[in-house]
Amino acid sequence: MTHATTGKICHHSCWDKRCMAVLLFVFFAAGWHLGAAQNINGEQVIVGKESITIINFPDKVLNINFSDDAAYDFYIPKRREEKSISLQFNKYQQDAPPNTNLLVNEGGRSHMFRILFDSTYNINDDSRPPLWYEHSDLKALRAFVARQKELMDNPDETQARQQAALQQQEAAERKAAYVAAQEQREAALAAKEKQLEKQRKEEETAQKEQAAAIAKAKRDAEEKDRQLQLAAAKEAREKAAAEEKARKEAAALAKQKAENDRQLQLLEEKAQQDKKAAEALAKAKIDAEKKQRLQEEQLARQQQEAEQKRQLALAALAKKEAEQKAAKERLEQLEAERKEREANKAYSEAGLWQRYGKFGINLYDVPREHMGTVISNFYIAKDTLMHAQVADSLILAGTSNLNIRASAPINKGVDITLQQMFFKDVFTYYRLKIENTTNEDFLMGKTYLYWYDEKQKPIKMIKSSYITNVTRFPLIRPGSSQEVVFVTRSPNIIDGESLVLYIDERRKEKGGTSIVIESSTYINELKKVQHDIKTVKTKTPAAEAPATNNKGRKKKRK
Repeated sequence: MTHATTGKICHHSCWDKRCMAVLLFVFFAAGWHLGAAQNINGEQVIVGKESITIINFPDKVLNINFSDDAAYDFYIPKRREEKSISLQFNKYQQDAPPNTNLLVNEGGRSHMFRILFDSTYNINDDSRPPLWYEHSDLKALRAFVARQKELMDNPDETQARQQAALQQQEAAERKAAYVAAQEQREAALAAKEKQLEKQRKEEETAQKEQAAAIAKAKRDAEEKDRQLQLAAAKEAREKAAAEEKARKEAAALAKQKAENDRQLQLLEEKAQQDKKAAEALAKAKIDAEKKQRLQEEQLARQQQEAEQKRQLALAALAKKEAEQKAAKERLEQLEAERKEREANKAYSEAGLWQRYGKFGINLYDVPREHMGTVISNFYIAKDTLMHAQVADSLILAGTSNLNIRASAPINKGVDITLQQMFFKDVFTYYRLKIENTTNEDFLMGKTYLYWYDEKQKPIKMIKSSYITNVTRFPLIRPGSSQEVVFVTRSPNIIDGESLVLYIDERRKEKGGTSIVIESSTYINELKKVQHDIKTVKTKTPAAEAPATNNKGRKKKRK
């Protein structure tokens, strides 16, 4: 046997095999008495060429070991996130790998898995589950071990039949969940269409009511304005009349005083001639002063009454001004609400239906062209929720360590950037940023991932498991941006291969773009979450993934 990396020959002597058998026994028995009810014994784990196999555990993985050193030439084990391990097939090997046993020590438990290579495993196969073995829940692990023990007590043929029956049952359950999800989707779409039509009618009624309210407010404002103008004109006339009256009364009073003064002057002249005239002068002075005082008091009362009337008129005028201002503000408010409603109308559910739905673009459903690019769990609510939680956390964290720009903008102004790749269980999350600098909406359409070999020939499309807003594909308004997460199962990429993410606009005439992900980028990002793990073996196997040495290149759309 020749190592993939070192090229050295590995000689397996009988002594090596005896040592390995003893080592496996000790390894497996070490944790048995610590918790036999939690030790997996003989679960079959599938490894394929196209996919990465993941096994999750309740506690930190301490070490692993294959029962056959030759397995290290074919399988690349790594620890992921401390409590998980990943297995990748070494695609540089041309021969079929041997079936082997894998022992894992974690949290005081020892597990033994039967590793089976399946060259026919298809990363897009909906009839089979992904290569994901979930044992992170301790209670579920105990139940699994109990069921496994019951199965292992049966003869091999019975075990095989039971395993096959279990797999068929799981496949039937997945298919039933998919069919139910599709039926629910179709029913939801039909209900949505009725709801949108109802909303459209309600919006039309609301618009008519709002138009009537604006017309009434406008009439009220105009009437208040007219009344204010009339009141102001009346107040001005009354003020002018009062001022004219006061002027005339003051002039009359001054004239009367002048006449009185003249009479007194005559009397004073006579008083200088005789005594009788002096007495008449004194009496006339008293009468003139009394008359003058009475006239002044009367004039003061008249002026006070006029001022009171004027203040009342001013108060009435101020009230009408306030009413006129309130009516004007009400009109302005209604006009502002109308403008806001008109602006938002285009993006209301009914508005979007009017602008796009009637022309065959249903924003509340997956684009028809996209349906052939997804696997069945794309439609299953439980899986959608799982992916949505991871996607939301990625968007919230906002880590941008890649910033790979698309080959060209869409519609001369929609730029798309791959900001981050994240690996979780058997899935890869691609976080995209879409920036729309055009003056029209961007409607995200068919989005799909293609896998290319080292000669840039397509291997296959990798169907997606999730995209942000599954039930309402992203719409990015003019002058705005949005982050979107696209999810697929994780392919087993080697040096020289590449992935290309294609993104189309829903309207064909707007075009599309693509983002090339070279193998070096993919493998380097994967290395950030996968690490070497302590192994127990008699030889030093080639467990490292091949190094990458890629050059930039473009891909043609498939």
